[in-house]
Amino acid sequence: MIVTGFALWLASAEDSNAELLRTGGTGSTVETLRRLGVAFTKIEPGTRIEVVAGLGSSGGIAAVAAGAIDFSISGRPLGAADDQALKASVIARTPFGLASSHPNPGDVRSVDVADLFGSATAVWADGKPVRPVLRPKSDSDSLLLVRLFPKLAASLEKLRQRAEVPVAATDQDNATVAEQLAGSLTGMTLAQLQTENRQLHWVSVDGVMPTLQNLENGAYPHGKDIYLVVSSRATPALDRFRAFLGSSEGQKVLRENGSLPVQP
Repeated sequence: MIVTGFALWLASAEDSNAELLRTGGTGSTVETLRRLGVAFTKIEPGTRIEVVAGLGSSGGIAAVAAGAIDFSISGRPLGAADDQALKASVIARTPFGLASSHPNPGDVRSVDVADLFGSATAVWADGKPVRPVLRPKSDSDSLLLVRLFPKLAASLEKLRQRAEVPVAATDQDNATVAEQLAGSLTGMTLAQLQTENRQLHWVSVDGVMPTLQNLENGAYPHGKDIYLVVSSRATPALDRFRAFLGSSEGQKVLRENGSLPVQP
């Protein structure tokens, strides 16, 4: 017990002396960030990554601007309303697809996605009803869905008028509601579905599944860019982490967790 207690005390002391990098942002990358942090600390044992959950892209960007965190991971680029002193760069790209709790949702043509979401009588191949899950109108995934699929904007607007259609505030809420709702339909990233082991199934689009291989070879065109957002207050530890993202080990972690690495 004495040896064990000393080992715990020593680990705690070493941890308290570690240089801390605080981060957060889009919920779909929270688990990936944690895994990147673990891998980075193995290489840089004097530096620790702390992931603040629940910020979202906009909250993470605002936290970097306020100096509350050292960097954020965003699912959208910087906009006119964001602090223009910040800088954002794409570090990864992950497939963005349609997921369902239905065990065999099948395939949908991209031109029919709007009808699948918007029609109150839409059904899966076995005749069970399609039950969409929405995100807030300003959420990056809502904006991405509209950009990726033609005529979807009008369908989503109609859906927002239906009181029975759930609106999930966060990426984690979205996945949980979709898991629990029979016949659900929602948009999400491969990175989230894979790292969180969600009990959801992909809808193939135009006969193609949203896999990392299909995104990389161009067979699946629908991806979501992941941005690293930093301020002018860069530290040596942050510089080392950015270098880690571009290293073979960092890129390996990204790939293993559903994202194609892009040199920061």
